[in-house]
Amino acid sequence: MLELERQEWRSRAFSRAEMRRQVAAGRAAVGTLVAEDRLVGFAVATPGWLARGATLNNVLIDPAYRGRGLVWPLLAAVERELGTRGFATLVIDARVDNGFADAIERRYGARARVLARDHPSLYGAQRTIAVELSDPSGGRPRRASRRSSIDR
Repeated sequence: MLELERQEWRSRAFSRAEMRRQVAAGRAAVGTLVAEDRLVGFAVATPGWLARGATLNNVLIDPAYRGRGLVWPLLAAVERELGTRGFATLVIDARVDNGFADAIERRYGARARVLARDHPSLYGAQRTIAVELSDPSGGRPRRASRRSSIDR
């Protein structure tokens, strides 16, 4: 994970200690993609600042494997894990310049709610989006708390 992180972000990459903190956090949900016996993608979500909410700390796909839609099954696995742990919402700071923010809104449709419009960050422009998680029993999406919002 650290190798992919450093490859993508170089000097802005999370430190080894921060990566370890995220993965080992209580109630963290981690998804991985492996091809040919090597890690080609991962996603990490930890408890966040919304009630019953988690935050997607990181999602990376090896550049050689991008453009194949692999991020969606990876996020679906993290969503399922979060759902079994009682989370109702996943907050994603999605990059704008690579189209991820728009793709999140398209993919999740009515389950997605923009909390903060495009804003600058160390990683380029980002949009903060809350996604209602589906009920792990296969039912309707769980109801997320509507109390918190960065901008309305």
